Amino acid sequence: MHILVIDIGGTNVKVWKTGEADKVKVPSGPEMTPQKMVDEVRKASQDWSFERVSIGYPGDVVHGAPASEPYALGPGWTGFNFTDAFGCPVRLMNDACMQALGSYEGGRMLYLGLGTNLGSTLIFEGTIVPLALGHLKFQKKTFNDYLSREGRESAGDEAWEKLVAEAAAVLKDAFLVDYVVLGGGNAKKLSKVPDQCRRGGNHNAYFGGLRMWEDGKTIASAPARTEEAAAGR
Repeated sequence: MHILVIDIGGTNVKVWKTGEADKVKVPSGPEMTPQKMVDEVRKASQDWSFERVSIGYPGDVVHGAPASEPYALGPGWTGFNFTDAFGCPVRLMNDACMQALGSYEGGRMLYLGLGTNLGSTLIFEGTIVPLALGHLKFQKKTFNDYLSREGRESAGDEAWEKLVAEAAAVLKDAFLVDYVVLGGGNAKKLSKVPDQCRRGGNHNAYFGGLRMWEDGKTIASAPARTEEAAAGR
């Protein structure tokens, strides 16, 4: 089965066809509507053959469909028929959940996506549990205030790394997980991976997209929340 994997972001839409290295980027932004996304992805993949599509969506997902409009993109995502637009079966889940699924190595895992904002997902013995940990108070501010890209730029890399390590330790104990995966674009900024943590990355979205079509996987249609959606933005 040939699967096209799409990870929709506020700056770029990443598209994979057959392998982790086989990726192209399409600029997104506030003018990016779902139809424009489909048109741009089709243009970028016009020489590719695929039978299924997996989409990581930056917003609420309920029963495999967008339940809210994304914060950083154009309108029209809720109610859009992706299956008709691509002409083949499509599965869609929250983008942080798709990265978490691609990072999962069994047992109980907490995923923290260190990107523009903090994404978070728990996978408990194969069942995905979307979280919105960014808005919880941590010291004097929220986890998102400290661990987001803006938090790193404000605190500096060294102080930010210490906060990441402390937050990961606190949350690992709180959720009784076996390990924490630190993913997202800023994971590569860590000079050292904290104890009982593993480094992930945006490329794991590709593996998550493939796993969405594995037999027995029911998590592709699970409800999911992003930090922006939880804030009502």
